[in-house]
Amino acid sequence: MEVEQIKILVLDDDMFIGKMLVAMLAGYHVKCTTSFSQFQQIIEEFNPDIAIIDLQLPDAYGLDVCKWIRSQRQYDDIILYILTSTDDEQTLVRAYSIGVMDYIIKPFNKFILFSKLRRCAVLIEMKRKLERSVEHQKHIKQRLIQLNEYIRQCLKLDDIDSLVAMLMHVKNIVPIDGMVVASPVKTGTFSLIRLIPHELLQAFMPQLNKLIYVQAQNSVMYFSRPHSKIYGVRVSLQQYGFVFLIRNEPFSSDEKNIIGLLAEILKIVISRTEIHQYVRKQNKMYIDEISKVRQIQVAQLPKFKNVKGYEIASTFLPAEDISGDFFDGFTIDDGVLQIILCDVSGHGVASSYIGNAIRTLIRTFSRYEKSPGEILQKVNRQMVRDGKGLYYFATALICRLLPDGHIVFASGGHPPLYLYRKKTHSIEELPNTGGLIGVFDDMVYGDCSITLDKDDMLLLYTDGLTESINMETRTLYGNDKLKEQILLYAQENPVEILHSLCGSMYEFTGYAPLEDDVTLICIKKV
Repeated sequence: MEVEQIKILVLDDDMFIGKMLVAMLAGYHVKCTTSFSQFQQIIEEFNPDIAIIDLQLPDAYGLDVCKWIRSQRQYDDIILYILTSTDDEQTLVRAYSIGVMDYIIKPFNKFILFSKLRRCAVLIEMKRKLERSVEHQKHIKQRLIQLNEYIRQCLKLDDIDSLVAMLMHVKNIVPIDGMVVASPVKTGTFSLIRLIPHELLQAFMPQLNKLIYVQAQNSVMYFSRPHSKIYGVRVSLQQYGFVFLIRNEPFSSDEKNIIGLLAEILKIVISRTEIHQYVRKQNKMYIDEISKVRQIQVAQLPKFKNVKGYEIASTFLPAEDISGDFFDGFTIDDGVLQIILCDVSGHGVASSYIGNAIRTLIRTFSRYEKSPGEILQKVNRQMVRDGKGLYYFATALICRLLPDGHIVFASGGHPPLYLYRKKTHSIEELPNTGGLIGVFDDMVYGDCSITLDKDDMLLLYTDGLTESINMETRTLYGNDKLKEQILLYAQENPVEILHSLCGSMYEFTGYAPLEDDVTLICIKKV
């Protein structure tokens, strides 16, 4: 019989991410969508087994898409994964409460991605076996439906105690008279929990104690005492003990198949709960270390004071303790200040590490009398060479400030710079001079020159500002609002300008936690 290929539907507005997933998941039938509306059009016809949904979308919020899927009964069996650059605990708790199976962190580790999807594939194949059984064995249809529901409930669990409590519902799938859970204790013995008491257990208890210590290769072991009409099965809970099901008649072949599937499900659920427990433990262990790294990262930020010809202010707002954004500033010649602003994809420890590598490269190449564009070109080639296969990229901006107001800059994939002209009370948008850092090794970066007159102002920022979202209206802060706010506050000093812009952003988002790092630098000619 031909095996039906597992179908995966991806929703991510970044086409680069979609193409990457298609390439990495060559063994699956993958379709990509870039908007929620397109996703809604394709999902019914494609009927996917798995949906991978980006957390941040231009026309929707990833968790709301998951809620919509769960509200449509025809999509009950779709396994959901959230695609995110954060492992924020609150977001993940919300995702699991909605019915999300797991999350995939950007950038992707191919082996972790395949491991997560392999567990899904096992579940999907089990589901298909159940559906075939329903077609060929109508008389056990109700039991299989109940088993499917039991699987769904088990997938929501994240601890062993809840799993043991869920075992009570096995009686709705396979008729039994009694149930006992044998849990190991530190003394090497087992404690017995009678989840479903029955008089059969009383007579069988001495033999049951012996069966606990019987070695068996399989996770399921059947036993019986026909003369006493006692029939039972021992199902392994791995290192957590065994569950014994007892009744007064033999198990049918169909029931044995169901119990076999149940044992496999218990393996998967136990494995999943152990992963959750491990992640929680690791998070607790790393809190102190992350706090130390955060202190180091903040200590590295420059203080722009006593810069001849300019007044400069900066603001750094990380979405997490560790940021993918960074800025730097140092003198490369007498009276010439070089300012760098960089935004590495994602945020967290890995992005911070990549950012520090870029910071070091820029400082190193700046020693050799290179122009900003030449520096970015060398950094890009080095990042492509060193980061091959890691799928990290960054936007970067280098501005070189001369005391007379002359500025030379190069921008790689960065949001546009905004130049405010005092005389005309207008804003000029200064575009990129090259593409993203760390993607193509042959990328060329040009230089651009401008001159600031007295009270003219240049604003540098990362896209965490313009892509901040109002959750009620599902709208982005956006470039138009940013330019509007610049014109409104341009007469103030740089510190007040940044204070006003940040206040405007927080008011727009309802003071919600930041979804992405936000960094701002305001340069004003004096």
